[in-house]
Amino acid sequence: MLCFRPFLFSFFFCAVSAVSAGAQQSPVHMELAELTRVALERNLEIAAQSYETRASDAQVSGAYGIYDPVAEAEAALGVSREFSNISVISTSDVNEVKYRRLNLSLSQLLPTGARASASFTNGRDDSNNNILAIDPYYDSTLKFSLVQPLLRDRGRTVTERGILFAIKERQISVQNLRARAFDVLSRLRNVYHNALRLRQNLEYRQASLDLAREILRDNKARLESGVLPPVEVLEAEVGVKQRERDLLDARRAYDDALDQIALLVRSDRPVAPADLELERQPVHFREEQGFASALRQRPEIMQQMRLIERLDIEGEVARNQVLPRVDLAAEYSHRGFDDRYADTVGDLADDDLANWQVGVELSYPVGNRAARNDLTRVRLLRRQQSVLLNRLKEEVRIEIRAALRQIEVSDKIVDVTRTGRRLAEEKLDNLLKRQKVGLATTRDVLEGEQDLAAANFDETAALADYNNAVTDYLRISGLLLEQAGVRFIAQVRKDEDGPLLGMETP
Repeated sequence: MLCFRPFLFSFFFCAVSAVSAGAQQSPVHMELAELTRVALERNLEIAAQSYETRASDAQVSGAYGIYDPVAEAEAALGVSREFSNISVISTSDVNEVKYRRLNLSLSQLLPTGARASASFTNGRDDSNNNILAIDPYYDSTLKFSLVQPLLRDRGRTVTERGILFAIKERQISVQNLRARAFDVLSRLRNVYHNALRLRQNLEYRQASLDLAREILRDNKARLESGVLPPVEVLEAEVGVKQRERDLLDARRAYDDALDQIALLVRSDRPVAPADLELERQPVHFREEQGFASALRQRPEIMQQMRLIERLDIEGEVARNQVLPRVDLAAEYSHRGFDDRYADTVGDLADDDLANWQVGVELSYPVGNRAARNDLTRVRLLRRQQSVLLNRLKEEVRIEIRAALRQIEVSDKIVDVTRTGRRLAEEKLDNLLKRQKVGLATTRDVLEGEQDLAAANFDETAALADYNNAVTDYLRISGLLLEQAGVRFIAQVRKDEDGPLLGMETP
């Protein structure tokens, strides 16, 4: 597989811009596979959507921040004063404590919904109260705690709901990106086939003009020989002028189609299809096969399914929030107390001042209307999206049936127009032979030639319609990118200007 990189498109752009701008620039000839690559990589609609997808990817990465440990530090210096009710012992009616605090803590959220924390607190107190045996004194505590929800807020889904929501939003954004690619590729294929049709029509018009000019030369020669009346020459001259006008119209339509291709691939010069003719490739599509493929790959269906999955997550969270809050809380700590800080820290290793606590905390809002109504809301929205998904599936099945019928009808029209073109060729050949022996007029020949040009146009139009019908089926069934050999590959980059997604093709 070949992964297309941006420098390839810089090369293409430089090649396209190498010739100075002018009214009659020669077109760049490209095959459909190459046009697909360039259009998908350079199209502005896809580029704009890719930024949204990148933003959603950043949102997913940011949502995992709930598991980032939280470190806190506190330093304080102050004085606390209060009236004393033991003035007999105290040297003052006011107790004054000068204190210093230095506290450190680290907490971590766990997937179960629990929060674990470790803290180290330090304090120094200096009091004017004579009743204290140790003054000033140092007080340090090393404490570990864990709070685990047993009902409400318990479980990975509830804990990571922000992450799961962000992932679903990113999946929806990726499907938006795929939908843009479907739209661009569908338009490109239709314009490409139309350009092939118009180019073949241009060739037919040129051949028609050449034949009319040849008839005019023959008529002039026969007029000079005295075997043809002057009106026949006039008929031939009028036929040449008409075909020159038809050729100009065909040229204008073809140039317009080249400009449409150039617009899709963002080229400064017209872009023409490679030297290929319209073909009718046999296809073997089936309704059930196409329907199953659409359920797997159609962007609209994938988006709807992601919405339902998001509501399923919301429903699980909402059911959890209806429950009462019951938390298991556990603490274990060692404390140090002394008149010297070093001795205080040393006491932390002893069990003399070890403390522990295990308990259960319960809280429940009476009525709990907010949680209950939120659960009802999510259930109703989930049913709504399921109904919309079923309707979308029914529409897709109808679209697939219509696309298959269109392919079948277009295939038969190609056979009919091909037969009509062969008949027109035979009639013109007979008219040319009869003209040479004086059994057909110039008008008869020109009309026969005009019938052949119309038959050729009908055949190429039928071939273009057939190919467009195939494209429409591939789009409806979700096989368009796969059939073109294109698939998105994740290439997440942190820089703002780099592409989010690359594309691979055989």
